[in-house]
Amino acid sequence: MLGLSSAAPLEDCERVILVISHYAMNVCLNRTFSRNFCSKLSRRSRFWFKEGDTAEVSKVISESDVRAFAELTGDVNPIHTDEKYAETTRFGKCVVHGVLIQGLISAVLGTRLPGSGAILVSQEMKFPGPLFVGEEVMAKVEVKSIQKAIINMAATCTAAERDKIVMSGYVKLYMPLDSSETSSQQVMKR
Repeated sequence: MLGLSSAAPLEDCERVILVISHYAMNVCLNRTFSRNFCSKLSRRSRFWFKEGDTAEVSKVISESDVRAFAELTGDVNPIHTDEKYAETTRFGKCVVHGVLIQGLISAVLGTRLPGSGAILVSQEMKFPGPLFVGEEVMAKVEVKSIQKAIINMAATCTAAERDKIVMSGYVKLYMPLDSSETSSQQVMKR
């Protein structure tokens, strides 16, 4: 058998996983397993998060948020800031800047998952529908793959009350390999 003892305090399944993991690590050290399997196994302990993990934040985007963003960036397009003008458009009311919505994804990445130390390398976003001023938006990310120090994630923003996706896409992050447990990991454990 695999050297399991009934005296061990772990469940049978957990003991089998531990023994297999121990065996696999020894095989990796002996370089008899495929490089792909070994790299996947060693990746698991490199960061505190794993493929499939998610995190989210929500915020109601107010008129004052939109005005402050417009002033800061210079994007004073009336579709965002002038209700009378917005009423004449196909949307019928003021629409939140797409980049402001995208900023919530940045907030999730920098404070929740993966957290401190993450550096945005690239992003691709689509805006299938508008987010209106005064609506709550839920920004969510999911770890899709981890390749050494590169983290690939899916990102979505949803208008909460209408349950409509207003932004979706992918982000690629660089995460230093020597990153230790961060304050964001502590948040995720709560």
